[in-house]
Amino acid sequence: MADDSPSKRERQKQRREVKLREQRAQAAKARRNRLLAFVALGVLVAGLVGAAIANQVRQRQEVAQRRAAAEARLDEVGCTPDTEQPNTGQGHLGAQDLATQPPDVLYPDRPATSGMHFGNWLKTGVYDVRVDERILVHNLEHGYVVAYYDEDAPDDEVEALKSYAQTQIDGRFQKLIVAPWGEQLPDEANFAYVAWSFRQLCEQFDEEIADVFLTAHHSGAGIAPEKTLAPHLQAGNGTLDPEGKDLLLPPLGTSPTQANEGASDGASEAASEAASESAGEASEAATDR
Repeated sequence: MADDSPSKRERQKQRREVKLREQRAQAAKARRNRLLAFVALGVLVAGLVGAAIANQVRQRQEVAQRRAAAEARLDEVGCTPDTEQPNTGQGHLGAQDLATQPPDVLYPDRPATSGMHFGNWLKTGVYDVRVDERILVHNLEHGYVVAYYDEDAPDDEVEALKSYAQTQIDGRFQKLIVAPWGEQLPDEANFAYVAWSFRQLCEQFDEEIADVFLTAHHSGAGIAPEKTLAPHLQAGNGTLDPEGKDLLLPPLGTSPTQANEGASDGASEAASEAASESAGEASEAATDR
C-alpha cells in the first residue's frame, strides 16, 4: 500500500506557508493599529486646534462685546472715544535738551502718547507723586499704559482707580502706571488713559471703560515699538523709583539728580550746564537698555 503522507520537504513547505500567513496577518494588524492610532491622533489634534480656535474666537467676541458695551456708555460717564493719536516719533532727549524742551514745548498734544523722551523709565506702580511726562512716554514706548488723574478728580474715584490698577498689576497687567497729572487735564477731564499712539479722556472713573482700554493697548495687544521688553518691577538698570517724591526734570524740578538713582550703566554727562539756572543740579540720561 502506497504511503500518502507528505514528505519532509512538503511538511517544511507547509510550515513555511503557515508562518508566512501568520506574519502577513500580524503585519496587516499592525498596519491597521497604526492607521487607527494616526486617525485617533489626528482627531485629537484637530479637536485641540478646533478648541483653541474656538476659544480665541470666543475671547475676541467677548472683547468686542465688552468694547461695544463700554462705547455705549461713553456719554454717560463723560468719556471720549479711545482715539488713535498722531505718532510724533521716538528717541532720547540729550542732557542739553531737558531745560529747553519741557513737556508743554515738546509735546503738541497732551497727555503725550509718543515722542522724544528721557533716557530712563519709571517702575510699575500706583503713585501719589508727580512724574515727569518725558519719563512716562518712555514707559509707553515699552508697552505700558499710563492712567493720569487730575488734581480736582473726586477722591473716591481716584481711590477706585488706584485699587483697580493695583489689582491689575498684581494680576496679568504688570505694565501699568497710575500717577497724578499735576495740572488741569484737557477738556475738563478728571482721568486720562494713554498708551503708545492712543488716548482716552474721562470725566468719571469707570472700571469697565478703563479695563477695555487696558486690554486693547497693554504690551501684548498694543503697538508700542518696544512692547516685548519685560515689565519694570525693580529700581535700577534704568528703572526709576520716585520713593515718595515728585520726579521732575529741568526746568520743571530743581532736583533732577533723583533720576540718577535708577540709571543704567553708561549714563551720559551731567546736564547742569545746559539746564536752566533754576534747576541747580545735575541730571544724567541713561541708555535705553
